[in-house]
Amino acid sequence: MKRNVVWLLFFGVLALTLGLKAVQLGWFAPRPPPELDGQPVLLFFNKARGCECELLIYHNANSQMDNWRAPVRVINIDLDQRPDLAQTYGVIRAPTLILLDSAGEIVWRQDVGVSDEAPLDLDSAEAHLDKLFEESLP
Repeated sequence: MKRNVVWLLFFGVLALTLGLKAVQLGWFAPRPPPELDGQPVLLFFNKARGCECELLIYHNANSQMDNWRAPVRVINIDLDQRPDLAQTYGVIRAPTLILLDSAGEIVWRQDVGVSDEAPLDLDSAEAHLDKLFEESLP
């Protein structure tokens, strides 16, 4: 009898721990697609967890985006929270930038870091944005 109670408590604590971890990781959170509103948008995929060397790169990418005045709306996406969007857009590493046109089609992507200090190529992003805006002019 005692043995059964111990096993029951063990599995109860295990289930509770796994359930709390699943909620913390956002497994049960709604996963709506990004709202495009018929406008070009820049998807910024990054992560918040990783080893110390990865965290440096993720932090530097976040700093670059925070200090950049993007001419389009930027949607920040945490790869750990949204693996569905990573699969949809073929993202396998962070940080990644994907430029979508007004129809939601990918027109440019950067998924290889430039350097650890400045992993995002924002000059190239701006050039592609300028080209996209020029093409949309009548």
